[in-house]
Amino acid sequence: MNTKEAIYCRKSFRSYSEELLKPEILQDIEKAIQGAKPLYPHIRFGWEIIGTDKVKCVQNWRATHYIAMFTEEVDGARENLGFIFQQVELYMQSKGIGTCWLGLGKLNAGREILEKHSGMECVMMMGFGIPEGEEYRKEVDEFKRRALSEISDMEDGRLECARLAPSAVNSQPWFFVHDNETIHVYCITKYLIHKVLGKMNKIDMGIALAHIYEENKETFEFFKTENPKEIKGHYYIGSIKI
Repeated sequence: MNTKEAIYCRKSFRSYSEELLKPEILQDIEKAIQGAKPLYPHIRFGWEIIGTDKVKCVQNWRATHYIAMFTEEVDGARENLGFIFQQVELYMQSKGIGTCWLGLGKLNAGREILEKHSGMECVMMMGFGIPEGEEYRKEVDEFKRRALSEISDMEDGRLECARLAPSAVNSQPWFFVHDNETIHVYCITKYLIHKVLGKMNKIDMGIALAHIYEENKETFEFFKTENPKEIKGHYYIGSIKI
């Protein structure tokens, strides 16, 4: 399975074997992070692969490994993290490694890790490991997602990959507006759930864009337009051509 195929059968895991992944597999994950395409190349980010001893989590499930994600807090930083690490998540899922974005985890690290990422904040984590249960969804119908007509101003099959993207509490904050060959990307804020999730939905937007990128690696282009159309209850993320 490749990363593109993983989009249509991936799932978030909350049950893992206690067996640790082999060091060479962790090294491959590091290489996948290093090779991921950023949405904003100028934004500084970092990461650490850590164990459960360095994570405080309110959820009642635990993975065997975690990626702690660091970034400088500038405009576009969280979208950038979501974009980068969803590429990594799809890589892991394509290799049969279970994953789950962790929005309520806190880093419990020593001074060495914090100093290594000085000037950046740990804003998100991802749990991963050997999954228990079915590794993949068998049918796209197993995804509980809104219809294409609800996430776009026109029903565009090319956005099916974004429709299936994971998001915080399945809030699905993305909305797409077509303008000839350009698609403008917006984040929804008109509902209470999106106002509460706020910064987490910015990461979700990067995740959805990563799915579009994986489907269109040779043609994907992300950019900002001047004076984008204002849509009540939404804010502008950027524009794409695919």
